[in-house]
Amino acid sequence: MIKLYRININTLEDPLQNESLLEQVGPERRKKVIRYLQPDDRKRSLGAGIMIRKILNGNGLSESSLKYSENGKPVADHLHFNISHAGDYVVGVVSDDEVGCDIERNVNAPLEIAEHYFHSTEREYIEAASDPGKAFFTLWTLKESYMKMTGRGMSLPLDSFEIIRKDQGFVLGKSPKRPGFFRTMEFEDYIFSVCMESDFSLPPKGFTELL
Repeated sequence: MIKLYRININTLEDPLQNESLLEQVGPERRKKVIRYLQPDDRKRSLGAGIMIRKILNGNGLSESSLKYSENGKPVADHLHFNISHAGDYVVGVVSDDEVGCDIERNVNAPLEIAEHYFHSTEREYIEAASDPGKAFFTLWTLKESYMKMTGRGMSLPLDSFEIIRKDQGFVLGKSPKRPGFFRTMEFEDYIFSVCMESDFSLPPKGFTELL
């Protein structure tokens, strides 16, 4: 079982202009939201808080059951979920197993990151691509989804594992950590990837819009 959720932050007002929106999230998230200097950053943080609350409530849990791993991954008893945001979107995935996800907007790809920190086979894939920026963000979201699935996050070095393109899609190559299976999709100019420890399929209807 896997479910995908999405919020377009353009449906939200700036919470500093409409403070009643902050009532949709708990006290700790409110503090986090108002610390951001830019309106879109506040809206992304608010959207993430709204999504987490809706996911918890939809599974019979409250925010009091929410904890954070040592690497900052939100976790709750008997519920596996992950949140990511970029540009206009906050996205989330809920699963019956450990899961990680990442979304990026395909614009201004920082290719120097791949040159310095990606595995050699991944750099070769980017260099051979007709659209190196898209290739970079595809690999970045896949790698980030794996790092988040393991719970290690950015403490897991980017070049300690590799993502390989095969006929059937992307697969995990060299890795000292856990196995991983991947799915990736595109919408508008965004790339979204999900990783789980066992094989899975994305829901045929795609995202459920939460706002």
